Amino acid sequence: MTLRLLTFLITAATALMTATGSTAQPGRVAPSFEGWTVDCGNTGACFASSFTRSQSVWVDLRIVRDWQAEAQPLIRLTTNTELPQEGTLRFDVDGAAIEELPIEQLREMQSAITPPAGFRPLGGEGFWYPAGPASVTLLEAMQKGKILTIHLAAGDGTDPTSVPVPLQGLKASLLWLDNRQDRTGTLAAIVAPGTDPAKDAPHALPILSADQLPPEVAAIWSANRLCSAIDPTIFASLNAVRVPLAENASLYIVPCGAPTPYNSPYVAILSGKDGAARQIHVSRMSDKGPIASDLIYNARWIPADQQLVSYFKGSGVGECGLWNRWVWNGTGLVLLEEATRKTCDGTEPDLSNWSSTWPLKNKPE
Repeated sequence: MTLRLLTFLITAATALMTATGSTAQPGRVAPSFEGWTVDCGNTGACFASSFTRSQSVWVDLRIVRDWQAEAQPLIRLTTNTELPQEGTLRFDVDGAAIEELPIEQLREMQSAITPPAGFRPLGGEGFWYPAGPASVTLLEAMQKGKILTIHLAAGDGTDPTSVPVPLQGLKASLLWLDNRQDRTGTLAAIVAPGTDPAKDAPHALPILSADQLPPEVAAIWSANRLCSAIDPTIFASLNAVRVPLAENASLYIVPCGAPTPYNSPYVAILSGKDGAARQIHVSRMSDKGPIASDLIYNARWIPADQQLVSYFKGSGVGECGLWNRWVWNGTGLVLLEEATRKTCDGTEPDLSNWSSTWPLKNKPE
């Protein structure tokens, strides 16, 4: 072990003792409010979603908002039902019609909407609801109502399929979005707009190609563990980001090599204000104490907290493996929490019940 690496481990272990005692952490799984789930992507775009099934038909409804101050809430509908070329989509709230949209017109307007970078809806046929006043009207009605009914036109001329989407929990979900994006009390808040001007939410910038990496960062990336041996089209889908830091420094979270069926490896590289770059190692726990690692699996950056999460899956289900959370402290990534589950038994993943390996619990005397 080099002196530099040993110094890093000692410093990280000391820092994380302080950080874990003073910082309130989000949960290991995305929050939910009565059937509505909320989360944010690596760039800081956030969403609230509801998945509803009615017999053999399902719909996934999402309210999505990017991080820019001027970004408006977007509504995305995805369904497993193939919609006809003609017909309409109708949206009712508590039995009152809000809008009826011709499917042909809806398809034509999709190119006019720019989705947030990194947004990937479920597979199926999906539509963005008309942005602007139409979305505002629907969101206001949904916040006041109890049931949103989506009427999907059938291709065989039969009656439309109606899917009821419960609205309990929606308002709490939208408030969560406002809070995470630091919009509460501003003109841009969805739930209760205030008088403060809109501002950019905490964010990172998407990197869609290795060509976007500065030369110093690219040199470290390409020399490390065959990181650059990755198809450019795969790179573009892995949510790499550049995190702007103080004094024109940046933290890069970039994929390292081709992903396996369960896991995608990443590395973190710091580009300083002088342009010089260095790789950031992260600390993990072993049976004998902290160790350093250069790989972060299935990396997720949390802009609002400047935290990085790794979730190594031991199986395709993800019910076993290793989960870590680090926080950026200005010079490195400090381990806040680690949890593991060694039993791969095909059960539904529940990371909240995984055994904590950091912070360490006090042993009885």
